[in-house]
Amino acid sequence: MNRKLLDPFAPEYPEAIEACLDDEYAVKCSFSHHGSLLATARSDGWCYIWDMDTLNVMRRLLHGESALTGVSWSRSGRYILTFDGSGVCILWDLRTTRQHARVVFDSAIVSARIHPRNSFQFVVCPAREAPCLVTVDRDTEAVSPRIEHIRIAADGVDVNSKAAASTCCCFGKRGTHVLFGTSKGAIHAVHVATRAVVCSIKLSGSTVNTIARNPRGTDIVANSSDRILRVCEVNLPNETQSNHVSNTEPSITVVTKITDSVNRVSWLQAVFSSSGDYIVAGIDHKAEHNMYIWDKTTSSLVKMLTGPNELLEDCAVHPLRPIYASISTFGIIYLWTRVPQQNWNAFAPGFRELEENIDYFEPEDAYDRRVATENGEYIDCAESRARRERRTASGSDEEDQDEQIDIIEDDPLFSDSDSDSDDEGFVLPVILNFEDDELPLAVPPPASKACPTAENDQETAMDVDQGYVIEAP
Repeated sequence: MNRKLLDPFAPEYPEAIEACLDDEYAVKCSFSHHGSLLATARSDGWCYIWDMDTLNVMRRLLHGESALTGVSWSRSGRYILTFDGSGVCILWDLRTTRQHARVVFDSAIVSARIHPRNSFQFVVCPAREAPCLVTVDRDTEAVSPRIEHIRIAADGVDVNSKAAASTCCCFGKRGTHVLFGTSKGAIHAVHVATRAVVCSIKLSGSTVNTIARNPRGTDIVANSSDRILRVCEVNLPNETQSNHVSNTEPSITVVTKITDSVNRVSWLQAVFSSSGDYIVAGIDHKAEHNMYIWDKTTSSLVKMLTGPNELLEDCAVHPLRPIYASISTFGIIYLWTRVPQQNWNAFAPGFRELEENIDYFEPEDAYDRRVATENGEYIDCAESRARRERRTASGSDEEDQDEQIDIIEDDPLFSDSDSDSDDEGFVLPVILNFEDDELPLAVPPPASKACPTAENDQETAMDVDQGYVIEAP
């Protein structure tokens, strides 16, 4: 449905569960940039791609035997990044259903994100080493991926130690900067090109578990282990279109703190709504499947979504519509939404809705060819109708013309960036008349050649049957 025809005053958060998807082993989920696909990371090493229109599985990607810890979409929706607890990170090409790149680290990967402008560049946060910026060549048969360490710790700290690691990451709106959270309660903003820390902030002494930014790229929400959600205003050059923001010094400022002062519950995940005006937080407490919706400005509780008595594993927000996805401990995906009210006045301004039936009395001259006026003259209905159609076709009568509705122009409020990527119009091909065991499986990439990495990183490459593997230091 066209967003311009929806009711602008309707709340943007859901009310009840509309559908349930049985994924059995799902632990993480993520919507694509346009919200047409939903990716689920499973504990058995598989990644399922669900179609949000038909609610069916479109693709099945076999990552490995270890449990996946998360997924990340590219802006075009053609590439998806999967990573697991054994340190394996794979970039998939959904057009060919092949592994475009495969990188292996020495420790489990806690977080990873694809660059919002470059689908062949992503940042990885291993558990026991410094975060890395991985750059992949467009051609799979070319040189192997390039790994560059990002130093967010103090000088003298070994990059292969846990002290140099980060717990979560998040790109800026345009990908010029990337934000890292640490186990010491700090957030660092790093310039991607120079890999230098431009600004930092100390939130608390607790671990920063998750970081998420709003669609406009002006705010982030940080979920810490001290059970407090902090909304921070981010001023980074080249990340927003505002001139006054670009001319200021890089800074991160806490503007709002959100906490449950009554129950003092822990938060599993915290993200922004589609417009960025609300904070959606999933609870991590006992066997409750609840999600809280907070107002970003006033930090007041707006809505609480109460689900079945099942532990909440993860939650995600649709980028355009009031649809939330939550995963229970039994692998069931619950889709929360609200039933839109039909607003017929948006289609026909002169349309009048009736609350109850009324009797219609047809006039005697409704279907007459000639109609008599008050002054005694007669009007030929067919001739008058033909004259009106000629005026409408020539464009002379503007009142009788239908208003044109623009459905092609992008809404700037929901535009994440103005990327000119070649894959912006990518649509996942649909496979008709297939059984559950006939879905296309993933194909490993061909072997590639090793290449040196930046800063003389001692990384080696070796050819295997499933493609190239890069062993990070």
